[in-house]
Amino acid sequence: MVQVCCLQFPKGTRKYQQHDGFYLDDNLKAQIDVLVKNIKNDWDFTIIISGEGEVRVGKSVLAMQIGAYWTEQMKLKYNLDLPFSVEQNLVFDGKKLIETGNKLGKAYPNSVLIYDEAGADLEGRKAMQSITQDVVDYFRECGQYNMLNILVLPEFFDLPKGIAMSRSIFLLNVFYKSDEEGNFERGYYWFYSKRNKKRLYLWGKKELDYSKVKSDFKYPLRFMNFYPVDEKKYRQAKQEALTKRGSRRRNEFQLQRDACWYLLWAEFGMTQEQIGKRMEGLTGKFVAQNTIHDGIAHYKVENE
Repeated sequence: MVQVCCLQFPKGTRKYQQHDGFYLDDNLKAQIDVLVKNIKNDWDFTIIISGEGEVRVGKSVLAMQIGAYWTEQMKLKYNLDLPFSVEQNLVFDGKKLIETGNKLGKAYPNSVLIYDEAGADLEGRKAMQSITQDVVDYFRECGQYNMLNILVLPEFFDLPKGIAMSRSIFLLNVFYKSDEEGNFERGYYWFYSKRNKKRLYLWGKKELDYSKVKSDFKYPLRFMNFYPVDEKKYRQAKQEALTKRGSRRRNEFQLQRDACWYLLWAEFGMTQEQIGKRMEGLTGKFVAQNTIHDGIAHYKVENE
């Protein structure tokens, strides 16, 4: 492993930091350096970081370390002063991705954009949803900005085929180990080149089996627990995004409920009182008639 970003993060910049910068695996650094070399020749690149279906294994930390190193190299190699912060370079939902990506790409070409929690909008089973299609279209068209895009999600096999196989340059699959005493240790990942990543998607998707294809390197690569952005701001932004996503899902459930009430009332001829009694019989919970009235009214207004 080699120390990087030493000038940007001198010793003591972060809590428990014992040396300048942070460590990046030599093999990963070499791969990123190839992308840095070529980005100015009108290329753009997308990296996928997955976690074998697991959460909280360190995927986001690795993504941010790559982003910090990339931003530093843009300055050293091309004298580009590019932003790298939670506010400007990290997004947590598809709508924000499109907005931030277009804004960042126009103002700062060659920047890095990290799409954390990408699985929420890019899972294959969601392919017919409008926001998912918008995100897929964005990745198909954003090449004009010559940026480095990093997708962070738990499961590589959940991605649409086009992004998993063709649109991305390589895959980093993060995992944890258990020591002799049963303690879990983060900080490990396998590297899959474009060729091996494609094979893995084709051969491993059916059983979600990452062992179907060997990684490019015999041993797993390593990374350390170092946040190159403000950790407190990152955690707060992520929590807010998850809260909004939960609220949006509740709104979707409410819409479905109101649509069902409307269907029973308008097409099956049930009165609102009958719907309420039937609901109480099925769920054991009383539903006031005015609640059903309001739900039907809301559905009618939203669909006029």
